[in-house]
Amino acid sequence: MNNSMIFNIPEDVDEASGTNRGYPRGKLEVISGPMFAGKSSELLKRLLFLEHSGKPVLAIKPHIDDRYDVKNIVTHNHLSHEAIAVIDLELVKDNYTIMPYNFHTVFIDEVQFFDAKESIWFVEEALRNGVNVVVAGLDQDSRGVPFESTARLLALADEVLKIRAFCNICGKDAAKTQRLSRKTSRVAIGGVDDYEPRCHEHWEPK
Repeated sequence: MNNSMIFNIPEDVDEASGTNRGYPRGKLEVISGPMFAGKSSELLKRLLFLEHSGKPVLAIKPHIDDRYDVKNIVTHNHLSHEAIAVIDLELVKDNYTIMPYNFHTVFIDEVQFFDAKESIWFVEEALRNGVNVVVAGLDQDSRGVPFESTARLLALADEVLKIRAFCNICGKDAAKTQRLSRKTSRVAIGGVDDYEPRCHEHWEPK
């Protein structure tokens, strides 16, 4: 990223706070569920609709998510869109002015990989400044423990879409993510060889 992306600030903006008090508060939508439920696809559907309507958007993803492409949001069925990949969301603020005259909506994929306090701070500031935010993320890890970033944003959301996958064992609705690999760390990036969706009956926390 480079500082050329910090846009000019209009005269009606309070330069001290970086906030234009004349804009109505933005809206937050959270898309959550297990792996392979189509969360990123839902996010991209909203992004592309706005983009095709001529609305300026910004797509963000965690740098750690390099499963398909470091520089793009990529779904499991290989839909993709360019995004900025960052280690932490503070880097976005350092390089982009998140205001309505620059962006109608900010999209954040795999939000569970970002620090919870940092995510709340970034999203809340964007909303106060009149920018809409759509985030997609896992609601639980493979042990069934909620991801704090997603959980806290769900509590703040104006709209929530909880989606389900299909259990790989029986085909019923799946709300859980089953770990297949022997990886032990909570954050372990992986795909179909490492995880699969399961219903409560066939899920084994590990």
